[in-house]
Order: sequence, then structure tokens, then C-alpha cells
Amino acid sequence: MPKAAKKKINKKKNDTNQKNQSDKDVIKKLQEELSSLKEKNIKLLAEFDNFQKRTIREKDRMNKYQGFNLVKDFLPIFDDLDRTLDHGSKEESDSIFEVISMIDSKMKTVLSKYSIKAFESLNKDFDPNFHEALLEIESEEIEKGKVLEEYEKGYLYNDKIIRHAKVVVSKGKEEK
Repeated sequence: MPKAAKKKINKKKNDTNQKNQSDKDVIKKLQEELSSLKEKNIKLLAEFDNFQKRTIREKDRMNKYQGFNLVKDFLPIFDDLDRTLDHGSKEESDSIFEVISMIDSKMKTVLSKYSIKAFESLNKDFDPNFHEALLEIESEEIEKGKVLEEYEKGYLYNDKIIRHAKVVVSKGKEEK
């Protein structure tokens, strides 16, 4: 084979080898880019899934407490009814007392239907998570840290405090 033909063949082989190497480099870059895009896609899917879960939780929480402020506005009415019932006497008009008692009962039934309830405080340990101390007074009968009186009831809506009970707390016996 003539030398010129061999040179031409070798040049074509080199060109082909370089082209093959160039193609391999392009394929490698494309594979890396594809791998990178797959990773980004997986991260975006995970992020979107977390977003959906977070949105559902937030929506559930909002639904759970949607009536919170409305209920809070009704509480002073219950306080007035409770005070009237606690301080009403039999000499006063029994019919008015019965009507107020009936209204109080119906309102409490409605509240309980919506998971709203008053919680007991009298003779319980003072707990700042549930109680607001108005006064602290000495008591011979009630030990220190117990609730002596309740001025306003505390209320829960599901598991959330709507209003802390306003209470008087015992200091215990007077120290001499």
C-alpha cells in the first residue's frame, strides 16, 4: 500500500477515534446532566409532598379552631348568667330564675356540641397554664397553692385554652 494511502487511512482512524472520544464526552456530559435533573426532580417531588402535607395540617388546624373568637365573645354572657344563678335567692321571682337557668342550660349544651367546655378550678392546684391568679389570700382550711375561689370560669375549645379561669389562690396558714 502506498505511503500516502496509509497516511490517509491513519488520519481517518485518528479522526474517527477523536470523534468517538468527543461523542463519548458528550454522552458522559448528557448522562451527568440527566442524573442531576433526576435528583432535582426527586427533591422537587419531595418538597411538593411536604408542602401538601403542611397545607393539609394547616387547613385541619384552621377548621378545628375556626369558631375560637366567636366563642370567646360569648363567655361574658355565661359569666353574667352564672353570677345571677349563684346569687339569686328564692325570695326573688322564681320564674326569672328558672328562665335564666333554662337559657344557661341550653347555651352550655350548644357549647358542648362544639367541643367547648368549662373546666373546674375550685380546690385544684393552681396551674398558670389554666388559671390567672387575681389574689392570694391566707386560709386556715385550704393548703397553699390551691384555688379558693373562682371569679370567672376557664374554658377549653377542643384542647386549646379559650380563657384562663380567674381565681383566688390560697397562701396557706398565716405564719407567726
